Amino acid sequence: MVPEGWRTTKLGTVFKSRRERGRTGLPTLSVTLNDGLVLRESLERKTDTNLSPEEHLLVREGDIAYNMMRMWQGASGLARFDAMVSPAYVVLKSTEEIDPIFASYFFKSARMIHLFWAYSYGLTKDRLRLYFPDFELIPALLPPVAEQRRITEILMTWDRAIEKIDMLARNSDRLKQTLAHEFLTGKQRVPGFTRPWKRKQLRSLGPFKKGKGLSRGDVGTEGAPCVLYGDLYTKYDSVVRAPTSFIPVESACEAQMIHKGDLLFTASGETAEEIGKCVAYLGETDAYAGGDILIQSPTSDDSEYLGYLLNHASVVKQRKRFAQGHSIVHISANNLGAIVLDLPENDEQRAIAALLSKANNAARNLTRQRVQLVAGKEALMQELLSGKRRLNVADPSPSLVGNQVGK
Repeated sequence: MVPEGWRTTKLGTVFKSRRERGRTGLPTLSVTLNDGLVLRESLERKTDTNLSPEEHLLVREGDIAYNMMRMWQGASGLARFDAMVSPAYVVLKSTEEIDPIFASYFFKSARMIHLFWAYSYGLTKDRLRLYFPDFELIPALLPPVAEQRRITEILMTWDRAIEKIDMLARNSDRLKQTLAHEFLTGKQRVPGFTRPWKRKQLRSLGPFKKGKGLSRGDVGTEGAPCVLYGDLYTKYDSVVRAPTSFIPVESACEAQMIHKGDLLFTASGETAEEIGKCVAYLGETDAYAGGDILIQSPTSDDSEYLGYLLNHASVVKQRKRFAQGHSIVHISANNLGAIVLDLPENDEQRAIAALLSKANNAARNLTRQRVQLVAGKEALMQELLSGKRRLNVADPSPSLVGNQVGK
């Protein structure tokens, strides 16, 4: 059912293909899946080209460029200034019937991405192409331009909130890293603590044992809590208080039990930098550890503090030196035990752990807020762009779009 005032059309009626040549002096942009059009030089994997500026395509402020090979995944972006793009892209010039910023959101909706896939041609996904003659035929359900602009205002407000959270998260992460470096190396001391630190080998802190008897196929949503080797890389940072994986109780008898305070190390990995990653198990109930995990049980030192310390750059450097292998890298309990640590007294360890835990919690809270904002925006976007939720176009609030993007 078509919402009142909306109309069904084809994309070829609201977009024209711009085939103008690039010009010397203009920056070059690339299309990314998550960030739209960005400066090519800002990409980590820069794509060198021998093409002259005239062999590129011109993209003007307000145009939309899309990657023919990845449009079925949503690879398009709005140009905020005049620039050049690869001749393998399609540059779209909007007509007066569609607002360009609205179109940039519209192209990210689930329905449109499905249609981009449906109208692309190729034998396999890595060969799919969406050429402009096929793009022109794609049906589109569009609101009046005034409503397009009101929808855009709402979605831009959500984007600004997400950008604010991103900025706060970056600042929080920098603070967390600074605190970890300062307090874990002794460059800064917790007030009230002045005793010198003692140098020890990791093996002197407690005995090692190996995990065993678990596989990904054993894991479910109920039963005894467990930690798998892969979880240490993908699910947990430096501590785990509540495992998110479980195994049937009958399988637990063949696995290695772990207790609160145990340190869990990855015994293998793909690179020397990641080998020996440590996670302190702080769960209140016993759990089980799978294979390729080395387990150490500290006898007196604070496990949470050690979880942070053993992932610090100064320790990672030592772990890397003890790594063995190439395509698959390993580290043994004996080599882990040779790691040298400078340790404060236990009370100061606990004070440092509390400080770093607070910083970590702040960072995690910002991450959760971002996830909630993104999910909220996505849900609202689908409703607004489908007409399931309507806006009061006569609302007197000023337009946020007006002069931001030219035609």
